[in-house]
Amino acid sequence: MQIRCYRCGWSFAIKKDEIAFALQALEQAGGGHHDVRCPRCRHTNRVSVEQLRRSVPRRPVETPPVVEPEPGSEEEPSEA
Repeated sequence: MQIRCYRCGWSFAIKKDEIAFALQALEQAGGGHHDVRCPRCRHTNRVSVEQLRRSVPRRPVETPPVVEPEPGSEEEPSEA
């Protein structure tokens, strides 16, 4: 997730695992935003829970396993 500091304008990134951890902590505490410090000027920038939810990696959709027929069970066309 890319964030731009509101004070100095520096653009920096937050890692996906940090986003997932912050989102989990906010959901447990009931918070509305996460504070992120700019690495350049150390100003605290607020990131809302909605922004964190949009940027968290999505879990892959689980598809049901495909059952393939056994090699000898298929009916072979008979020749007449």
